[in-house]
Amino acid sequence: MQYALCVLTGGRIDTFLRTAVALLVLPAAVVFYSAVVLVIALAGASTATQHGFFVSFARTCLRVGGTRLEVRGVEHVEKGRPCVVVSNHASDWDPVCILAALPSLFIRFVAKQQIMRIPIFGHALRLSGNLRVVRTRTAADVDRIREGMDRRVPDVSMLFFAEGTRSRDGSLLPFKMGAFAAALAFGLPVLPVAHAGTDAIWPKGRLRLRRGVVAVEVGEPIPTDGLGFEDRAALRDRTRAAVAVLRSRAGRRLREQGCDPGGFD
Repeated sequence: MQYALCVLTGGRIDTFLRTAVALLVLPAAVVFYSAVVLVIALAGASTATQHGFFVSFARTCLRVGGTRLEVRGVEHVEKGRPCVVVSNHASDWDPVCILAALPSLFIRFVAKQQIMRIPIFGHALRLSGNLRVVRTRTAADVDRIREGMDRRVPDVSMLFFAEGTRSRDGSLLPFKMGAFAAALAFGLPVLPVAHAGTDAIWPKGRLRLRRGVVAVEVGEPIPTDGLGFEDRAALRDRTRAAVAVLRSRAGRRLREQGCDPGGFD
């Protein structure tokens, strides 16, 4: 069976116009929402208030991009209970999709250092509790994450793209250790999440935004009760296996609609 890209109706002209609009609207939205979050964070606004603006920004991005979310498994999310969210990473469109898909979680991100250096945007991320990593593949990043987690507001959940980067062929890469060291250090459950379709909407290395469908699957939380730091590799492997299953399930849902989710299942 031949599969089409996971896009909605519209061809090259629609993609060209949508990309052009996005290049005009989304940078302005980034500046506006960043400035608002920066101000309210400095003013001591609650986590819930800040989170509302993050979700509003994500939904604005999806409306501009023409992205339709199909989310399953939200019954596994316990409102008010923080966790470490671990997701696969296929596109720069992933963060806004997950924010919009899980609005009941007060999510903050673990972001690479380059993003935190962006004027206004980076300052807003830092002041609102998002964490910085250097991606040097050393223990320093793990220590940096643990220090940041120690300062986080207790009801905040941290989102990790545990692969650390996006693969070029859409395959699921090995998971790094930071998310699992953090979960064990603070006794938080791990919430596995996977999605399919974002790479067709905004491919890595290409300045193109297409309308499309993103399938999101939320798995059952993986408890860390009774586990120690020596169990972090086993927790990582268990989580990666869960994300792989969820990712395959999300891809299958898109294939049932005649879409090619990309990557390997």
